[in-house]
Amino acid sequence: ADVIALAKKYLVANYTRYPVCLVRGDGSWVWDAEGNRYLDFFPGWGCGILGHCPPRVVQAVREQVGELIHVPNTWYTEPQARLAKELSDRTGWGGVCFFCNSGTEANEAAIKLARLHGKPNGRYKVVTFTN
Repeated sequence: ADVIALAKKYLVANYTRYPVCLVRGDGSWVWDAEGNRYLDFFPGWGCGILGHCPPRVVQAVREQVGELIHVPNTWYTEPQARLAKELSDRTGWGGVCFFCNSGTEANEAAIKLARLHGKPNGRYKVVTFTN
């Protein structure tokens, strides 16, 4: 109740929140501050599809945080270069990767690439729809 009251006072109410304060997760299960267990069907906008706290992921994160926590795309790192190569090889497209921070940035890049590669062929307009 204290956490919920604090959040209501200091967080923008852009989402309808459930009156539950989650404190722990394991696999597909989460627990609240009162010890109640819930089956979590939400994949965390794609970042939690392996469940909560899978041991291999936890270990990999611990190791990475011990070396580097965040590196912007203005620097090179071996894991990022290796991931780009694997994505190119495994898709069979032989292409290059653009790693970005959000869906907005990804859409912006897709629009710019469509315009860049479409304009020489006379196809450079982007059409969008609502509803």
